Amino acid sequence: MSYSPRLSAHVKDGQLILADPVAWRSLLARNNGREVVVSVVRKQSIHTPNQQRYYWGVVVEMIAGHIGESREDTHELLKERFLPKREVELLDGQHLEMPPSTKTLTVERYAEYIRGIKVWAVSFLGLLIPEANEVEVA
Repeated sequence: MSYSPRLSAHVKDGQLILADPVAWRSLLARNNGREVVVSVVRKQSIHTPNQQRYYWGVVVEMIAGHIGESREDTHELLKERFLPKREVELLDGQHLEMPPSTKTLTVERYAEYIRGIKVWAVSFLGLLIPEANEVEVA
């Protein structure tokens, strides 16, 4: 799977204000002399705090308890199993495979991630994880 860098910015008065100018310059340096395509896409909302509370407080907690691992190790297991690795290109043109992350998942993609985990938990572990609307998470 190929990774396309996504850099955040803000448009103000017709000007592009980069969130991370250093990352932008690095990306330009990696592509010096190449033709590139630059897209402007309205930023999608990342997953909600309620999704994150449900994931950590119910999904991860139940699976961790069931398999006898810490919440952090269980989270790493789930990311490795259900999210694709990211590929980044270094300044010298080499490619590096990076571990998956939940940090930038959209609301929809985070919901798919959780659904996949719940299906796996039932079929592989015999563990039925309740729906978010069936539990109260502090």
